[in-house]
Amino acid sequence: MHRTLFPFLVLSLSSACVDIPSAAPIVEQRWVVPVETQRITVANLLPGGVAVTTDSSGFAISVPSAAISRTLAQDCPACAAANGLTVPKPAFVANASVSTPLPPDISSATLTSGTLRLVITNNNTFDPLRPSAAVGSARGWAVITVSNGGTLLGKDSVNGATSALAANGGTLTRDIALAGVITSSSPVTVAVTLNSPAGDPVRIDASRTITATATPTNLVVANAIVLVSNRSVSSTSLFDLTGVDSTVRNSVQSGALILTLANSFNVTGTLTLRLTPSGGTAITKAVTLGVGTTTQRVPFSQAELQSLLGNNVIVTYVGAVNATSGPVTVSPKQNVLVTAKLDVFLEVGR
Repeated sequence: MHRTLFPFLVLSLSSACVDIPSAAPIVEQRWVVPVETQRITVANLLPGGVAVTTDSSGFAISVPSAAISRTLAQDCPACAAANGLTVPKPAFVANASVSTPLPPDISSATLTSGTLRLVITNNNTFDPLRPSAAVGSARGWAVITVSNGGTLLGKDSVNGATSALAANGGTLTRDIALAGVITSSSPVTVAVTLNSPAGDPVRIDASRTITATATPTNLVVANAIVLVSNRSVSSTSLFDLTGVDSTVRNSVQSGALILTLANSFNVTGTLTLRLTPSGGTAITKAVTLGVGTTTQRVPFSQAELQSLLGNNVIVTYVGAVNATSGPVTVSPKQNVLVTAKLDVFLEVGR
């Protein structure tokens, strides 16, 4: 009995072993790995001529110099009538102004520091502030104002009793401290009133000039309210994925970048995410920039992931953004913080 049963048992066991796997099992794994954190800085939203200061304490405003030249004939009709003659120098009052634009798209900003340097050059044959050499004779004066629209930013005065403006090329330099609210809807205007009393006899040349050059310097604001319309933004960093070996790369099946965008600005837009592996072809994806903190998943195919893993990858965000409503208040340390995690699925054992 036992001899006839054994072969049957062996045969039964042998038949049952047909479905038992002979190869190693295939294991599915999910890896979630933090990668580079990236920032889209406030500098992207600033108009030309506005930049973050080196210590990030404010914004530096660049304003070009401006110059004006006035002939003696323009300011002194009596001098024009006496042109070429040697006569007692006539009294006159000269008024002149010059303007220089602020950078565009500044809705409002308050100056925390700044100076306007005004250099006046006198090419006349007399000193308009001290036209007479006699002790106790009348002295001239000048008043200088710096304004932006209806806002007075600075004021200075010059007293001929203490300051001279020598004939034939003499110069007078004044540094005027600036403070107040500025807006690019109006230029910075420098106005000068020069009161020159009668003086000693002198040869009159009505074609001679007085010139003035105004140079705003070191203009800084702590914060600014700016207009943002189709403003181009960009940020570039490097993902170092060289530590991923070929075993992992060949096992990857699918995956995505999980992006958390913490947007501290009241702007939105659609950005292009471009990933360029070393020696490879760039991969582009669309990313939505919303207000506040948002999270989105950017999927990748197996082939795309395999081209990225094991390489240095240049990651760039680029696109245009717009204000959600009205001007945008910005401060020097604001940014959009982009935190990325690489979420991939592997099949190990194939």
